[in-house]
Amino acid sequence: MIVRKPLALSLIALAIGAPGLASASSLYHPADGEVGFTTHPDHFQSAMSRADALQAVTVARKDGTLAIIARGGALPVKAMSPSKTREQVQQEYLSMSAAEKQRMKELYSGG
Repeated sequence: MIVRKPLALSLIALAIGAPGLASASSLYHPADGEVGFTTHPDHFQSAMSRADALQAVTVARKDGTLAIIARGGALPVKAMSPSKTREQVQQEYLSMSAAEKQRMKELYSGG
């Protein structure tokens, strides 16, 4: 019984501490206090080379996204597919069944 208790406690401590050991190679580490984390730049390893980073900055400068990010703005989302024309939307609505139209009315009018 005397050996089991310290062994059990050490296994529990290891189980609790194991996730923290996995984050040893990350940039941020949890910390007590108001901030909640500490930064360790020497622990971060990037797969991007310096030349790749400079090329990405040059591309961002040319297309205007660097200026938006520098001012704290949100980048515009690029459309994944071409948008529909007004006529296509109207045709879709006209071809809907009565149940689908009722569902759309409930969904968008709240009633």
